[in-house]
Amino acid sequence: MSLLPALPLPSRTTTIQPTLRYRLFGRPLTKIKKEGKDQEEDKENVTTKKNKKAKKSRRWRCCKNRCCVSPAPQEEETPEKCHLSASQHEVVATKRPVEKEEEPVKDDRFPQALLTKKDKVAVTTQKKLRSDHIKCLGFPNPAQICYINSSLQSLLTLEDFVTAISHQEQVWSLIPEAAVLRTFKNISEHHFSSDAQEKLRLLAAFKRAVALWAPEFGDHQQKDAHEFLTVVFDQIRYWGPQLQVLTAGMGMAYSCPVEDHLMFKMRNTRTCKSCGAGSTREEDFTNLSLDLPAGGGTVENMLDNYLMETELEYRCECGATKSGQRSSFATLPRVLVLHLKRFRYTPTFQLEKIHDAVNLQRELVVSSGQHGACYSLVSTINHIGATARSGHYICDGVDPDVGPVDLTDRWFTYNDTVVTQTSGVNVCNQRQRSSYILFYRRHVRGQQCHMCTAVKHIM
Repeated sequence: MSLLPALPLPSRTTTIQPTLRYRLFGRPLTKIKKEGKDQEEDKENVTTKKNKKAKKSRRWRCCKNRCCVSPAPQEEETPEKCHLSASQHEVVATKRPVEKEEEPVKDDRFPQALLTKKDKVAVTTQKKLRSDHIKCLGFPNPAQICYINSSLQSLLTLEDFVTAISHQEQVWSLIPEAAVLRTFKNISEHHFSSDAQEKLRLLAAFKRAVALWAPEFGDHQQKDAHEFLTVVFDQIRYWGPQLQVLTAGMGMAYSCPVEDHLMFKMRNTRTCKSCGAGSTREEDFTNLSLDLPAGGGTVENMLDNYLMETELEYRCECGATKSGQRSSFATLPRVLVLHLKRFRYTPTFQLEKIHDAVNLQRELVVSSGQHGACYSLVSTINHIGATARSGHYICDGVDPDVGPVDLTDRWFTYNDTVVTQTSGVNVCNQRQRSSYILFYRRHVRGQQCHMCTAVKHIM
């Protein structure tokens, strides 16, 4: 066996051929070719990194001292924003803790362009659902019952009144004859239903219940909306005493919704023009009928004219025959119903309609012997037509979804089955010559308006 001659070990200064070195150490030939250059480049890179690090440290300290802001990642805002370079922003961003992505804010006040695609789809869907929801609020009119539909829509706008009837069903259901309350509750529960046939059946039942006590409403002729509302209020009040007697022995209580929300007392004071002697009496009302002044006027003016002193033919004990009579509010209701006398008889006993414009006020201040109150207009019943013998009733009312303070001013116009969206401003402008019955709701305690300062002066 022959031995190969021993190869001399390469020293650090000895240059080895590339092929032999590749065989001995397994290194690529390209590295060998560039070894000398790589060593020089490595030395330059180390020097460059040291210089960059020193420059970056000096620049950061300078910026930090200038802005006086600690680079703590937990701070959300800084008193003054540092103007860092792009590379420095990247370094800071890598050090900040990872935060959860917040959900986009859903608010109608934000422009549509700022909403995400998901939010735009949600808003579109909500508008479509609301549009379909509005269409369901109407009532069918098969045979001249627009006076019933408009009256019901105005009553359904009074949420507290509707709730008072529903919550006492266990009490008034004890009297089967109280059909007006039962049918009204059924109508309120199906107000948002799209079943026209069911609504038609409920309207017919309500009409029959009213006609049992007022037969003039049993036919299919057009009737007066004010007379119809008055009959409905009287029927609901009729069952109050009987229900209170029944519940007294059962540990329950009944409170008439009409008396709690719509009824008020008027004080009539008569004074003799000769001796000054007088008398006072109080009378219950569910609404006031106001005369329209010649040429029109405001609701406040018509109310003041109603409360103004008038002459009265009355024989006093002193022998005088002339007295003065003045009316005033003894109590104030939660909902004040005002009837505008648009129909009157001519000297030849012909019924005619008055088309004079009335300035519908959104806010109304009313004083009484106890205190004053501020009211807001929430619904109107309007008579559309040229004569008193023909025409059509429609209703305007606030959106049922709004709260006590509505900044959007959303209203609906109820024209039988057709329901359209409007605003209180448009109602006051468009119904000046057709408004017939006005519903004013009293402000709750703590609810302020620009008229409340006048109330404080009255009290």
